[in-house]
Amino acid sequence: MDVLTTGVLCFAAGVIIGAGLLFWLLPARRQAGQLMRDRDEARQALNHYRDQVDDHFLRTAELVNDMTQAYRSVHEHLSMGAKALCSEGGRQRAAAKSLDAVPDEQESPLSQPLDYAPKAKGTLSEHFGLNKPDDGPFAPVDVAETGTPDRMVEPPRDYAEGCDDQGCSTDEQKQK
Repeated sequence: MDVLTTGVLCFAAGVIIGAGLLFWLLPARRQAGQLMRDRDEARQALNHYRDQVDDHFLRTAELVNDMTQAYRSVHEHLSMGAKALCSEGGRQRAAAKSLDAVPDEQESPLSQPLDYAPKAKGTLSEHFGLNKPDDGPFAPVDVAETGTPDRMVEPPRDYAEGCDDQGCSTDEQKQK
């Protein structure tokens, strides 16, 4: 064979062998296999956990049923003892105190609280239902009733601003 054919055949064999090695040795393939194993383990763990939860609640239901049956047996025992040992008057008093003997009361339907006064057909005012008048230094003053605002409190002076709007004299203004 000639050299060119031998070179082409060797090159083709090398490409095929290299592609096969890359396919088998790729890390993505190994990672995919590991992910599949992890997924299967997680599914098995989840199924095991679900089985444990099912067993727990089945056992709980059995225990509650047993407890209910025991309560029923105790109640029947006490009832038979009361019938045998108590007088008629004692049984009537016990029946009067029983929850079964309480007559059903007709309850009025409950409704949501209203955010308005029903008679006024509007929203509540700030002073709705308050009988105590406001007093103190910050209470509103009605000048028409008193004639002069006796209880008026002057706002504090703002020394950062000029004196023109504060009502100070020109001497005080010069001192600044």
